Amino acid sequence: MAQVNRPHASARRPPLVLTGRRSASPWRVALRALFALSVSAVLAGLVAGFALYVQLSKDLPALLSVEDWRPPGVTRLLADDGRLVGELTRERRYVVPLEHVPRTVIEAFLAAEDQRFFVHAGVDYRGVLRAALANWRAGRVVEGASTLTQQLCKTLVGNERSVERKIREAILARRLESRLDKLDILWLYLNTVYLGHGAYGVQAAARSYFGKDVGQLGLAEAATLAGLPPRPSVLNPVVDATATKARRAWVLERMVTEGFITAQQGAQAAAEPLVVLPEVPNAFDEQIPDYVEHVRRQLQAEYGGEMLHEDALTVHLAVDADLQTEASTALRRGLVALGERQGFVGPLARLAPSDVAGVVERARVRYSGQDDVPPDTWRLGVVERVDADAAEVRVGDRTYTLPVTQARWAAPWDTVRARNGQRLKRLDDALRMHDAVFVRTMDTPGVVRLAQEPPVQGAVVSMETRSGYVRAMVGGFDFDQSEYNRAFQGCRQPGSVFKPIVYARALDTGYTLGTPIADTPISEFDPANQLLWKPRNFEGRFNGDVLLYNAVIRSLNVPAIKTIDYVGPDAAVDFAKRLGLSTPMYPDRSLVLGSSCVYPWELTQVYATFALRGERPRPVFVKRIETRDGQLLEDRTHVSDVNVPAGPRLDALLRAALEPRDRVYEATTGFLVQAALRGVVERGTAVAARALGMPAAGKTGTTDAYDAWFVGFTDTLVTGVWVGSDQNRRKLGDGETGGHTALPIWLEVMRAAHGGRKAADFTARPPPGIVFADIDVESGRLAGPGRASINLPFKQGTVPVEAAPAAGAFDRHDLDSVEGRF
Repeated sequence: MAQVNRPHASARRPPLVLTGRRSASPWRVALRALFALSVSAVLAGLVAGFALYVQLSKDLPALLSVEDWRPPGVTRLLADDGRLVGELTRERRYVVPLEHVPRTVIEAFLAAEDQRFFVHAGVDYRGVLRAALANWRAGRVVEGASTLTQQLCKTLVGNERSVERKIREAILARRLESRLDKLDILWLYLNTVYLGHGAYGVQAAARSYFGKDVGQLGLAEAATLAGLPPRPSVLNPVVDATATKARRAWVLERMVTEGFITAQQGAQAAAEPLVVLPEVPNAFDEQIPDYVEHVRRQLQAEYGGEMLHEDALTVHLAVDADLQTEASTALRRGLVALGERQGFVGPLARLAPSDVAGVVERARVRYSGQDDVPPDTWRLGVVERVDADAAEVRVGDRTYTLPVTQARWAAPWDTVRARNGQRLKRLDDALRMHDAVFVRTMDTPGVVRLAQEPPVQGAVVSMETRSGYVRAMVGGFDFDQSEYNRAFQGCRQPGSVFKPIVYARALDTGYTLGTPIADTPISEFDPANQLLWKPRNFEGRFNGDVLLYNAVIRSLNVPAIKTIDYVGPDAAVDFAKRLGLSTPMYPDRSLVLGSSCVYPWELTQVYATFALRGERPRPVFVKRIETRDGQLLEDRTHVSDVNVPAGPRLDALLRAALEPRDRVYEATTGFLVQAALRGVVERGTAVAARALGMPAAGKTGTTDAYDAWFVGFTDTLVTGVWVGSDQNRRKLGDGETGGHTALPIWLEVMRAAHGGRKAADFTARPPPGIVFADIDVESGRLAGPGRASINLPFKQGTVPVEAAPAAGAFDRHDLDSVEGRF
């Protein structure tokens, strides 16, 4: 067989070349490209997310620290006995420890706002998904997913609705959870959450809505508060009680679902009536607004509004809240009595028949729930029927009888005599049907007395002389009617109350209580005004020579003018300023009669200086101020204060030793002034003050029928009273003097202040350098046999050396005295 030659393999195909790759199909190419893009997208997303995280979190606020947390709080003003009398704040918040919050309150908030609070780490992702699905199904926002931690952070990152804000909130919530304990977060939340009605935190809300502390809340009340956070202004029980009850029922259902309460407990709580306070309790308005407002102005000027309204200070006041109330009542009573003596100024309004129903309805709303009111409570009413003997007055839902016997004072105001000199005989002469009037309730049920707001005003200041504690200060008839504080802002002519200032200067520079002063006529022509000035005494006659002591106690005008001639008007002005008067004073002879106006507050300080025998008092409205941490910002406690611990009292003792009071004149002069002012009470123009039943001193004052004063003191307390017309539009009336108008108010305040305790006799302890002598009442010489005399104190070395003649004898001094009376 023949051999066949076959070609070699290499000749049939090219050799295989190995490159490490094989040909890719189009699908593989596409998949590879998609994978590469996905990886790139993830990396880009991570980078972008990280950049966004950095961007959104770089300026986040610092994390809360429980130790350093200082939320805006309430500055509390406490009376001398620790009673709350005022609060100052921009956010009404009272921080309470978590252990003071009842379990039911905590469980109610957890059930309503964050059931998984103790499980999540700041953001509840399960809750976010659940809320998203619920909102998608409903087509609107019906459920939120913010945790308590996120709600706590909301106040730090803003409250606007935006994705950026929610992300920042979540970031901060995670950070907060990593730093704080769950219980700390819960405590912060319960003390910061806004619950409407101006209340921040559960304690403030409990007080605002229910008038009680959070620890006293029941289950229904706890559920009410827990339902407020989503919409505190809408679900507010004061605004919409129906919506609040529905929300409360939902919260109780959630508590049952979470196993916090049983279904029976939830049903019982849901059936409870919703009883809330119509208004936020306000100690400022309800108790002593005059005093608190004055202190607020002082503190704001010293510490600034931000610190005062946000730093939760505790301010201990020197005020005696009971005395403040008594002083306000005494002033109101005195002004009302004066208004009735002046006569009826007319009804508040003569209503058209169409307006009656509106006024009655407003009164019904205002007085609802106040049927059992104490006597002397004022009410606004409308006259429904009136005849000669009685009227029927509608006050809200009730009708009262106003007999003419309770309106005898209401004769028309006599513009000529400036005084009501008549008694009302027929009630229909003063009132008509549909008149709007004030009435005052009486002891007899269903019977009222006609009332009117007095057309005059007044002020009262009462201060302890040694401690300087201002125990009471009232600036007017009604703070709600007018916040104008007449004690500090009303510059009024003091009349004869100014005279002791000039006499004190004279006693300090040579005069004695036995110095005879000529009470003889004065006639002075003023060429600038073309006026003839002829001052007279109040009693209308002249007395010849009178002792300085008698000139003071009888409040004689002419001897006072001649005393300022001796002192010098410029020196009198300088002395008055050293005593504490700051108002401009014109240095002329009329100054001693009280022609230059003064503030009641400052004039009371002058008389406190008299009570301290020449030492300037140190008035104290604020005793101590403490921060929320107990740090002492200010301490003016007096060593005699039994309401403070021993430590501050010892500090006060040291301050008293190192910082003595300023002395204006020597103590011997001070004793002479005290003796003269006590004589005013014992036998002078203020003899009615003897009814106080203890040693007292003071001075009356009356000016041009527009002002009446009495400023006086005992061994421990000085009180000043002014009554008058703000703009001199209404005269007080004929016979309305300081002794008749202001002194009764002073007497009532001083009785309340002393509370039955007797004050010591301040003239029983004369200082060294004082001696006594019997002085002839007419000549000022040593008393002669059988002549009228008076025992007076003198500075050592100033006692007269010449004696008066015996009774029946006559000398030149007697002739001068007789001549001076004609």
